[in-house]
Amino acid sequence: MSTAKSTRSVIPKFHYRLEKRKESGIFASLLSILVALICSFGITFWVISLIGADAGTVLWAIVKGSFGTKNAVIDTLIKATPIFITGLATVVAFRAKVWNIGQEGQLYTGALGVTWAVLLLKDTGLPAWIFVPLLLVVSAIFGALAGAIPGVLKSRYNVNEIIVTVMLNYITLYLTTYLLGGIWQEAGSHYYNTIRFPETTNLPLLFETRLHSGFLIALLLAALIYYLLWHMKLGYKIRATGSNPTAARFKGINIQRISLIVMVLSGAISGLAGGIELLGVHHRLVYGFSVSFGFTGILIALLGRLHPLGVAPAAIFFGALHNGSSAMIIHSNVPRELITAIMGFVIIMLLVWEEVFKYRIRRVEDVQ
Repeated sequence: MSTAKSTRSVIPKFHYRLEKRKESGIFASLLSILVALICSFGITFWVISLIGADAGTVLWAIVKGSFGTKNAVIDTLIKATPIFITGLATVVAFRAKVWNIGQEGQLYTGALGVTWAVLLLKDTGLPAWIFVPLLLVVSAIFGALAGAIPGVLKSRYNVNEIIVTVMLNYITLYLTTYLLGGIWQEAGSHYYNTIRFPETTNLPLLFETRLHSGFLIALLLAALIYYLLWHMKLGYKIRATGSNPTAARFKGINIQRISLIVMVLSGAISGLAGGIELLGVHHRLVYGFSVSFGFTGILIALLGRLHPLGVAPAAIFFGALHNGSSAMIIHSNVPRELITAIMGFVIIMLLVWEEVFKYRIRRVEDVQ
């Protein structure tokens, strides 16, 4: 009897405790993204049902319109390209915790630079192998200049970069409208657009399709940014500044200089996106050519966990949503704004589940 009683007395007791993980691994990160997508599409099903449409039909129309045919896949990749590049621009800045919200304006600035160069050089007879790279460089330079303005204000005067970049978005858009309604407007046109660019400015097409080489440039850019951030000294300083600016400062890293560098780099990449979109798709500057590519780039950077390789599938996913919206409207009475709602659901769920997966439930033995 005493032996049994003694045995029962040493049986350990446990309780469960919620504690924060020291570091979220790749598995937890991927699982949080998967759960976020499932939850967001669950909410989408519910919203579609509320407006009286068949959710299965609507979502299948989006999938079929995005990947159902070869042309649909090509269109999806074309729409994914500018947000892919602006997403990469976001990664560079956000990794240093420099909150660049000016990708849209910097994209337009790059497009303005390309248009200016084309109008200036269109009669020089430059061959395509010189003209196209030159225009892409110009777009990156103009974007870099747009990024340098908030970068200098932040690094030298500690001006909040969020306010500056948001305001510059509006300034650039209004400047574009002014130019397209005035000295750059095509003669006799009732629309806000320039003349068509010479064919020597067109980006080369891939696989005898409408897919332009800008998508390959985006892939190459993702690889270069990955190498910069994880295999170069500057990348280490950028990530160190974002992780712990106080510790980085004690290690001798110039925080102000890093802030300026990432703003210039981020602006250059966004400006390049604007140049690629004009030379690969529109072949002229058109009012509203960007369907919020810059702002969407911020969303896909968050979805890709601020990793260049994660931005690629996120961009294709959002490009598919944009491309599938046309088929959705044809096969149902659901408005196009549903796509914007889906994007919002994805980001909200992503942020929620990212925080949830930072914690774990641990079984702890009671101490007697």
